[in-house]
Amino acid sequence: MQILQEINIVIYILIILQIIFLVFLIFLTAKLDSIQQQYKKFMKPNNLDMEELLESYAEDVKITKNETLLIKQVIEELREKFKTTCRKVSVTRYKAIADVGSDLSFVIALLDDQNDGVILNGIYSRDGSYTYAKPIVNGKCKYRLSAEEAVTLEEAIMKD
Repeated sequence: MQILQEINIVIYILIILQIIFLVFLIFLTAKLDSIQQQYKKFMKPNNLDMEELLESYAEDVKITKNETLLIKQVIEELREKFKTTCRKVSVTRYKAIADVGSDLSFVIALLDDQNDGVILNGIYSRDGSYTYAKPIVNGKCKYRLSAEEAVTLEEAIMKD
């Protein structure tokens, strides 16, 4: 009889353990279902497949990288061309002839980054207006410069 009671106790304990495991299994199943719903929601936002979306983004990044390299190349070409454009400009107005009106004569210096360019001198007189050009190479002129031309050239060279 004692053995029968011990067997009944073991059976009750096993039944209680099965009920506990069943409740735990139900809890885990509900938790797994919740996680699966979140996963599906994450993997297919707005009915999009996440893998397709990531592939699309990777392709966009590749295209953007190629476009960026092309833009960098164009910028470098523009920088090289920009070196030979007239960026340094200086203008001086002056009175070339003492007895003629106001300061209608002018000197314009047009230089690039290497200080190559031209000096334009426009001289106004009662008889007419005359314009002269003198080439500038490395900030120097092989022709004699007037005081106004020399000052204007120096001002242009000093500009950055």
